[in-house]
Amino acid sequence: MTDDLDILLSAPLPDVADHGFSMRVVEKIEAREVWNERLTWGLPALVACLAAPFLPLREFAGTVVHLGPALAGSTALSLAAGAIILTLSLEQRFRESQSAL
Repeated sequence: MTDDLDILLSAPLPDVADHGFSMRVVEKIEAREVWNERLTWGLPALVACLAAPFLPLREFAGTVVHLGPALAGSTALSLAAGAIILTLSLEQRFRESQSAL
């Protein structure tokens, strides 16, 4: 019984007829990814462009000029920025390693 099972398990499987199924699935996944990217980046960018003419830019600029030196020397913000950069780079490396599999 064990020898027969070993022979069956070691035999190669026959090719499965695909008939374009894999290509259709890949196209659907790519279309969904494009749609997700447009929602993730395109929609907020469009909203920002539409809202930009109505923003009080002089007040924003004055606030940035006033708070800029204090924020640049902040240890807490520097650590937070470093943690964000480290997290994003590790996430990118993880995704690259997963796509290589």
